[in-house]
Amino acid sequence: MEKCILVPFDFSNEANFALDHAYELARITSLPIHLLYVVSNEKEVEEWHEELKRIADNYAKEHNYKVEAFVRAGNLFETIYNYGIEANAYLAVMGTHGIKTIKKAMKVIKKFVKIPFILVQRPINFGSYDKICVPIDDDKKSRAKFLWVKYLNNLFESKVFIIYPEVTDAARKAEINSNIMFATSIFEKDAIDFEVKAVCETNFADNLYDVMNNIEPDVVLFMTDKYKKSITELKRPRNIELSKKIPIMCVNPRTDIVKLGGFAY
Repeated sequence: MEKCILVPFDFSNEANFALDHAYELARITSLPIHLLYVVSNEKEVEEWHEELKRIADNYAKEHNYKVEAFVRAGNLFETIYNYGIEANAYLAVMGTHGIKTIKKAMKVIKKFVKIPFILVQRPINFGSYDKICVPIDDDKKSRAKFLWVKYLNNLFESKVFIIYPEVTDAARKAEINSNIMFATSIFEKDAIDFEVKAVCETNFADNLYDVMNNIEPDVVLFMTDKYKKSITELKRPRNIELSKKIPIMCVNPRTDIVKLGGFAY
């Protein structure tokens, strides 16, 4: 099946925001958008499909783009996962409703090995993925993010900002420098414009968002196992609000994305 961009849809404002973000990505790649709504039993499928198809058709007509509607019955998390595999989803864009839904979002996202999720809470804020923020630490698994940065840059010619914590431990510092060198080798080879910025490790989440307040990135990439902590540890009200505006791309800790087919469409 032709690859697609998947939008789990629940008829909320946030779902509509996710659809707009998906369109920004889809129109560059020429991939169709699939709206997916999950119901509890088969009796509801036909009725809800009519409603979802109306939304898809209106959006398709307004934007002159291919948007399709699909309704499936079953468990929310399993059904989204199974449909993503069935539809050969390239990536997914999902609306979230703040801190309360992080746990639910993570149940969906962690099932996907090679499909990253972009989580949005607000309309497109700063632009069309022209600026990408990539927080890193001493974990080598985070290198998977650099491959997705490369992919996004191929679409949007983005400026990339690598943010890392200043640490005193020699072993951790060496691992962070190794990850920075790995990113540098990828970005320089592809002539990707990037900057590297250090922030204090204490209160790293808030310090990270302080930097992003100045950068105004269009998306920030977190590993799935870092995302929750990076949001729930925010203390400064300005940064809590900013976290709702900047889309978050969650990447699972795999470095063999190319081998898995994550970039072939």
